[in-house]
Amino acid sequence: MLRRSRRLVLCSVLLVLGGCASACKETGTVQVSTITFTGNQGIDAQSLKAVIATRESGMLPWSKKHFFDRTEFDRDVKRIEAYYADHGYPNAKVVGIDVQLNDAKDKVAVKVNINEGQPVIVENVSFEGLDGIPSAHLVRLKAQLPFTAGQPRNQTLIVAGHDMVVNELRDHGFPYASARIVERPGSAQDRVQLAVEADPGPAAVFGVVTVDGNVSVGDDVIRRELTIHPGDEYRLSDITESQRKLYGLGLFEFANITPRLPEDRSREVPVVVTVAEGKHRKLQLALGYGSEEKARARANWRHVNFTGGARSLETEAKWSSLEQGFRGTFIEPYLLKSGLSLKLTGSSWWASEPVYTYRSSGGRAILTKRFGRGPAGLDTGVLNEFRVSFINEYERYAIGESALHDPTLRDEFIALGLNPITGQGNGRLSALEFDFDRDTAGQPLDPRRGYGLSLHMETANNWLGGSFRYNEFMVEGRKYIQLGKRLVWASRAKAATLEGTSNALIPFYKRYFVGGSSSVRGWGRYQVSPLSPTGLPIGGRTTAEVSTEARFLVRGRLNGVVFVDGGNAWAEPGTFGPGGLRWAAGPGLRYNTPIGPLRVDFGKQLTPIPGLVINGSPEKRQWRVHFSIGQAF
Repeated sequence: MLRRSRRLVLCSVLLVLGGCASACKETGTVQVSTITFTGNQGIDAQSLKAVIATRESGMLPWSKKHFFDRTEFDRDVKRIEAYYADHGYPNAKVVGIDVQLNDAKDKVAVKVNINEGQPVIVENVSFEGLDGIPSAHLVRLKAQLPFTAGQPRNQTLIVAGHDMVVNELRDHGFPYASARIVERPGSAQDRVQLAVEADPGPAAVFGVVTVDGNVSVGDDVIRRELTIHPGDEYRLSDITESQRKLYGLGLFEFANITPRLPEDRSREVPVVVTVAEGKHRKLQLALGYGSEEKARARANWRHVNFTGGARSLETEAKWSSLEQGFRGTFIEPYLLKSGLSLKLTGSSWWASEPVYTYRSSGGRAILTKRFGRGPAGLDTGVLNEFRVSFINEYERYAIGESALHDPTLRDEFIALGLNPITGQGNGRLSALEFDFDRDTAGQPLDPRRGYGLSLHMETANNWLGGSFRYNEFMVEGRKYIQLGKRLVWASRAKAATLEGTSNALIPFYKRYFVGGSSSVRGWGRYQVSPLSPTGLPIGGRTTAEVSTEARFLVRGRLNGVVFVDGGNAWAEPGTFGPGGLRWAAGPGLRYNTPIGPLRVDFGKQLTPIPGLVINGSPEKRQWRVHFSIGQAF
């Protein structure tokens, strides 16, 4: 009787829906403004929106518009119920639909009411046939399986768990592994037991490796990137890592590594590497705008197989209000062994910061060692990179005009190695840099999970020659935590110091300033630092920054951010001086694009800086708006 009543209600609702759709003319002229759900406790609204064909129109003027179709929405009702059944709710029903036209009758808001019913719960999970997996990996596998006891029986998660089990076996020498997940009755009608039954099959090793599809790229270039060698234990992660490294060369539009599993389940598995070469000469032209750089233009030409061997030659020219210059780069990607590369650069670069200008001309030699594994099996992917750089550049720099006309800074200029009349300094920088980066996030444009760690040391000492003497140390950490499908919590901390016997032997442009679109966002670029007696930022030799922000989905490609930033710079090396951190907070918006999220942030100063002077006038504005591309960190 209850089911019959529900069907009558649903039929009535669909009749009303049909009438509303008729009022919408069914001609594709009525936009869908919003779709909302009620009664959905077990499945979030965003997942339900993804499974139906009816879509919400974008809020921005250039966003794609979606129109209401009655017939398609009738199918959406069935899609919603099927999706619920597949996710452990076999009795879920759509029991009500409310379609509301606006006064102009050109937009419609749709509300869907759902009765989920009682879910079918997984009572326990058992495992068989996984003895070939090392104990530590087996513990991690069981912990990371997406289906667990106490949760609704979700067929999508069960399929994903099946693939995880098979991939883990194949990553430990069992290429013929198979598995099935058997459902057995539980202690009640709405309870089930799941049994993971695996058949690892015979163990195997990699056999002969064949390369196919290359034309101008030699076999040796491809083979040296492979972590697959005949006789090695068969590992799925080696296949994935080798494929990642081939794409990383920039030579191929397509690269695929396929194991040819023999029908007789032989112990040796031959492997075929198939590639399709892309264009080796590439030209990129880019235009952009940011609140700090204003208009900017960039031209880049690159030859990714210069003289063969996957060597690359690159030239780049850039123009903006902050930076202008030309740079040439040569990269030898294979220096004696895979993962070890040499990069040579020569450049003439000019920068105009709010506090100073500088011109740099010279070259750098950078030795890089990369090691780590891409994602495979249960691995999220870890990339480590260690770099040693030798710098030989001639530097010319000058203090900003506002500071130059401040007579109280004459003695400060002399102490900083600047000409007290012109505010200029110059010299040859001969230095060594040591850098280590570790990245587990795997998404440079918009990281959602994992962490990053960066360590930097730079030294300019007597035995290197040059005009400057200093040591710089910096550490930075970033952490990303995904909380559900709609929220990411991101945090960053950074600290650095400049050590040296004299300020005059440290280039002025090396001094630390805080503030800007990727720093403490309540201030403009380089506005937070120690001040001169008249209130001008003059930089420091110690700095610290912290940031935390919640990134959440608003709708479609539009995301929101709420952030808190703190940072400052202090005059003395290795000392966090008086005043503590300067704090700012505010909201922001992100619009996802193929080149990264377009970013707008509004930062409000929580601890203004007394006496700060900007462009010759006391700073009264306690907020900033920043425009840029990419996340702040």
